[in-house]
Amino acid sequence: MQAQGIEAQALGLALGVNFVASAINVALGLIVGGGVGAIQAYIISKGKKEAARIFTSTVTSKLIAWGFPKLAAFAGVAVAYAMDYIDIGARIAQYLDSVDSKPGNGWIDF
Repeated sequence: MQAQGIEAQALGLALGVNFVASAINVALGLIVGGGVGAIQAYIISKGKKEAARIFTSTVTSKLIAWGFPKLAAFAGVAVAYAMDYIDIGARIAQYLDSVDSKPGNGWIDF
């Protein structure tokens, strides 16, 4: 069963990488007041260290809210990995997919 990037699996739930990337970009965009371009402007205005701290907090809280507390532990590393890319949400989601229970399958599994 698939619906809007969410897949039910025998052992739980998985969120599609693109779905998670979009959700992270929306969450970060709400913080900075715009889309991906605004996220880059925010990083420039606040500096990478402060932006990374705020983004890590946001991503961590979202992952916990979505039921991914184990992946939330990787949020800081994922944000640091993503800070040099235009589409931060996509890079964070790709990183989380690389460290979940089924790495690299296009789904963030738990």
